[in-house]
Amino acid sequence: MTSPGREATRRIPIATGPVRGTVRPPGSKSLTNRYLVLAALCRGDAVIRHPLRADDPDRLLAALETLGTIVRPEGDVLRIDGGDGRFPGGGVVDLGAGGTPVRFMLAAAGLARLPVDIDGTARMRARPIRDGVDLFHAIGGVVEFLEAPDRLPIRVLPPAELPGGAIDVGRTASSQFVSAVMLVAPFTRDGVELRFSATPTSPTYLELTLDVLESVSAAVTVERDAVGGLRRIRIEPSPIPGFDVEIEADASSAIYPAMLAAGSPGGSIEILGLGHSSRQPDLAAINALADFGATVEMAADRIVVSGPTRLRGVTLDCKGFPDAAVGLAALAALAKGPTLLTGLETLRIKESDRIAALAIELRKVGCVIVESADSIGITPPAVRGEAIETRRIATWDDHRIAMSFAVLGTLVGGIEVADPECVNKSHPGFWTELDGLAG
Repeated sequence: MTSPGREATRRIPIATGPVRGTVRPPGSKSLTNRYLVLAALCRGDAVIRHPLRADDPDRLLAALETLGTIVRPEGDVLRIDGGDGRFPGGGVVDLGAGGTPVRFMLAAAGLARLPVDIDGTARMRARPIRDGVDLFHAIGGVVEFLEAPDRLPIRVLPPAELPGGAIDVGRTASSQFVSAVMLVAPFTRDGVELRFSATPTSPTYLELTLDVLESVSAAVTVERDAVGGLRRIRIEPSPIPGFDVEIEADASSAIYPAMLAAGSPGGSIEILGLGHSSRQPDLAAINALADFGATVEMAADRIVVSGPTRLRGVTLDCKGFPDAAVGLAALAALAKGPTLLTGLETLRIKESDRIAALAIELRKVGCVIVESADSIGITPPAVRGEAIETRRIATWDDHRIAMSFAVLGTLVGGIEVADPECVNKSHPGFWTELDGLAG
């Protein structure tokens, strides 16, 4: 459903030739959200340069301010006065449709001095939070469900001191619940020890959280199994000093210009602010474009993606980058031969049921779809001619569905996207970027 005052649909013009250009995606959403929590709790002042300013991090930032954090925006810089491990107040926070902000705030609210009520959109209320509540209980947190069990809204009743402790962690609905506990661990009385009884959900994002903690001098010890998987994480109680950090470009947003170049025969796009040393999980999705037949060249601070004459279908395990797999699924509509994307179990409980949404919308452009609980198979149309009539793509109030099909529409034509402003959740400049590349 389109919100009042938002544009109902956007017709996507087809590119008239090979797409070429240079872009710098906005700052990483994953990194911005993690550093915001740590900045609000550090000892001293934190400086975050080129953070993502979009609905998700802005909601989290507003929630931190409600709890008493002082934020001073200066152009592309956020200066934040740290609370030295506690928030001075409490209050009521509405985190909209943001899964990451809700999960991070659930744990962070345990460090407030007053109760914190947390709520979100109807879709966010439908998404499970029991795993996060259980983990929070395990480190001494107290939560009341205000309307329905295991769902928002909730009230966090912060103790005088958040104890911390040891937790046995199995599979969770989202790795963000575990990351949330990791981010508050340095500010607990006893620190936190996470013992993994199974391969954690989306471990690549836990690795990103570890990198962020280590970058701000948190005392972290990691034990790994024989193949490098996480076995135990110990985070000691210790103040986090003030810090100054530059947020690199968002790999999750970079997938869209990358797939645009990959799907454009003779096209080539240079993506700045992101390179081979990045630890963002969705960088692997850009590399996976080479499996489709694209050329992917990575330097320290840029990536160049070039399109082949025709993409080829692939079989790809996407468990390390499920969100970016939405774009890869749309791109598969252009390939020669079928594509099977697996490892997608978390996509069922995102802003939409992304596997179901992809199945419905890809059928509109002629694909044959086979979906399972954690995979999607895409067989493109045998013959692709010029679109005779416009296909209206429902975006399910999901920014990644909107951006993925906008790229597909630029490459094949005949597509209009419903509720185009839903991209503001992660990439408010997306339409300007796409128009500039498509020419």
